[in-house]
Amino acid sequence: MHHAHAHERGGPEGRMIDVLRNRQFLLLFLVQALSQTGQNMVNFALLILVRGVIDEHNVAQANTAIGLAVLAFSSPAILFSPIAGVLVERASKQRVLIITNVLRGVAALGFVLIQPTWTPMLALIMLYLLAFGAGAVGQFFGPALGATIPGLVTRAQYVQANALINLTITGSQILGFAALSPFLIRVYGVNTVIVGIVIVFLICAALSYFIPIGKPEPRSQQTTYHSRTRRFFDELREGGRIILDRPILVKAIAYLSLAMATYLMIATLGPEYVTNVLQLPVEDIAFILVPAGIGVIVGVVSVGQITKRFGIERTIDAAIAAAGIGLVLIASVGVISQFIWQDPADERTGALYIAGVLAVVLGMSNAFILAPSQSLLQSRAPENARARVWAAFFTVANGVAFIPIIFAGALADLFGVVTVMFGMGLILIAVGAYQITSRDADAESDAHVAR
Repeated sequence: MHHAHAHERGGPEGRMIDVLRNRQFLLLFLVQALSQTGQNMVNFALLILVRGVIDEHNVAQANTAIGLAVLAFSSPAILFSPIAGVLVERASKQRVLIITNVLRGVAALGFVLIQPTWTPMLALIMLYLLAFGAGAVGQFFGPALGATIPGLVTRAQYVQANALINLTITGSQILGFAALSPFLIRVYGVNTVIVGIVIVFLICAALSYFIPIGKPEPRSQQTTYHSRTRRFFDELREGGRIILDRPILVKAIAYLSLAMATYLMIATLGPEYVTNVLQLPVEDIAFILVPAGIGVIVGVVSVGQITKRFGIERTIDAAIAAAGIGLVLIASVGVISQFIWQDPADERTGALYIAGVLAVVLGMSNAFILAPSQSLLQSRAPENARARVWAAFFTVANGVAFIPIIFAGALADLFGVVTVMFGMGLILIAVGAYQITSRDADAESDAHVAR
């Protein structure tokens, strides 16, 4: 299969247009874009439904309840990702894509049945459980997709293919979470929107049928249940060893985890930031998320050029430091706008503009961390363990993200959202600066040895 389609994959150079001309990749790209946008719309709808329950019953710990909702759709990665990696490697990737889309649709349909008038505990638990179920199913989608890409594009096109998939991951977060969901829910109501999303998932399942995806890894037909279970755990362990033996994979996973943790924390704190700091209704979170999306698009389009010029690791380090500076400044927006404008009305408008510009910086930083780190993962992972390495990344990344989400909501309830964002920015600046200086020190000692 690898060689049969080589001529269809475009030229050896990794130009974005060549990658998109590849029909098989384009189909995968489309399924990814629609399915992930649908899932992000469901995630936003969940926050609106949780908010509805909070407002209906005047629940006191609002940020914590929202934090638990974010946790419900992000925590399954820790529990199911390692299993997903091994199972996906043995299964038909195509079947995995079809089944995950159908099951996501079923979970979304469940949201429609829950009423905010139920007792708050029951309503919230049911919402969290459904979100958790959809998240669990999603864990099988990611590794199937990640393991499929290298079979559809040439090695030179990995960074661009990942940048495109990354664009859909982030684009779907912005489109689904920030633009489409708030707008459509305001116009049509939350239940109508969810039913629409169910239809999108079914379309994705149908499209997945036409993606030419490799057969599952061969295995002898005579294996007993017992030996299969043992092999399953051996493969899990081997996946872990493959990563630990390659420091570059450990580093790539660490970078990606940091980027995801930051993103999910901002998702948790965003509603509170928009209502308290910018003094806008929560549905207007689009004023922050759309500029962030524009930043991501600019980042994805230019990431190939930037990594060629500065190298993958240096690009990522600088992006982490830039994200930290952006966060510190976005937390200080109130103070900055007070300093510049005297009139309270101007001050509010000014704060909104500054926050928008800084959101662009955060979006670009995100793109400069994610796409290069993912291409490191794919190009340095051995072919037979790609899905497992990918799954390990999802597990670790979400495990790391797990901690700040819980604390972000609770800390914001205690100290306020601005303090938490400011602190998070300082941590990122420290990490980026440390990486940059230690790399320069390594380079100097290498040069010294060479002399």
